[in-house]
Amino acid sequence: MNVKNCPRCNRIFIPQGGRRICPVCVREEEEKYEKVREYLREYPGATLLEVVNATGVDEDTILQYIKEGRIEASDFQDAAIECERCRTPISSGRLCAKCQGDLARELQQAAGSFRSQTPERDTKSRPRDKMFTADITDKFDK
Repeated sequence: MNVKNCPRCNRIFIPQGGRRICPVCVREEEEKYEKVREYLREYPGATLLEVVNATGVDEDTILQYIKEGRIEASDFQDAAIECERCRTPISSGRLCAKCQGDLARELQQAAGSFRSQTPERDTKSRPRDKMFTADITDKFDK
């Protein structure tokens, strides 16, 4: 069993579903998020400072919600975040659409060059009555 200490409250917990904080802190985080969403529904176009003052949720947490794509920067009158790669203003997430596309192309090119560098396996000299792991992965690559 893999147990960790929560980086926020130091409680011991068992990480589940990729969560890096304990269930108590997750619940508190969701409550903060709902406060911000409710305030923005009631006061669309509010400034970031107004939301911070009205909800008690700190600015860094709200900006994290925008980076996670849970809230749009366009929901605020003055909140702006930048692409982490080219610094272009964006409304949510970490990268602009152009940088996302560039990154996807670069990954595809890297994967293609990796495949071309992998030597071909000699499958003809293997016994036919056995299955090898390489045979399974070759089927998925095609």
